[in-house]
Order: sequence, then structure tokens, then C-alpha cells
Amino acid sequence: MSEFDFWVGEWEASWGDDGRGRNTISKELDGKVVFERFDSAGLRGMSVSTLCADGLWRQTWVDSDGNYLDFEGGPDGDEMELRRAKDGQLFRMHWYDIQPDRFRWDWERSDDGGETWETLWPIVYTRAA
Repeated sequence: MSEFDFWVGEWEASWGDDGRGRNTISKELDGKVVFERFDSAGLRGMSVSTLCADGLWRQTWVDSDGNYLDFEGGPDGDEMELRRAKDGQLFRMHWYDIQPDRFRWDWERSDDGGETWETLWPIVYTRAA
């Protein structure tokens, strides 16, 4: 259950020229669930993630735009990746360059079964003071 511990805490998120948000991550329900609350000027959302008996992490995301997304995956070396498939495309959340006070997160799409990925939304996270 510790594979997402790097994510737990208060984070400032930045993207593009002026995109800013805040992400609060906590462990809940006896440490078995990772709870996320994301807040920015344009989008608010939350997710719950848990490590299932089959060894895969599963996450459910909902947001203020009415989206519901479900993902599964897990660690890949020093990185974390959760994926979902929809209409012949793959989407993934990719956490990487993970340091104690910062990491990068990319929302990506693949049209070729995961051979190549296009970054749609890159975010830099820094731990809030």
C-alpha cells in the first residue's frame, strides 16, 4: 500500500503559462485508500485509489465537468502509471521524476496501442509550504 506514498500531502500544481491548482492527497480507511482532492480555477475533482487483491491499483476520478473516469495500473520502476481505454484509444496518467518535494505528472493519449504517447496535459507538482 506504500507505492503511492510519494503522492500524499499538499501540492501546488502548475502547467502552461498560467495554469495553477492545488492537490491534497491523503490516505483514508485505515490507509487502504488514497483520496485526492484537486482544485483549480477551471476544474475541481476528486479521486479514490486502492491496491486490489490482483496487485493492480485502481482509481476512480470524478470532476466538476461531470466526468467519470476509471483507471488501473501500478508502478513501473521509479514511476507510476494508470491507464484506461476508450474508443480505440489509450489514455494514461504518468507520474515520474519523483522527488521528495516535486514530481511531474502527464495526461497522455496513444492511438497505436501504447507504442507512442502524446502529452495532452503536463503538470509540475511542488510540495506546498
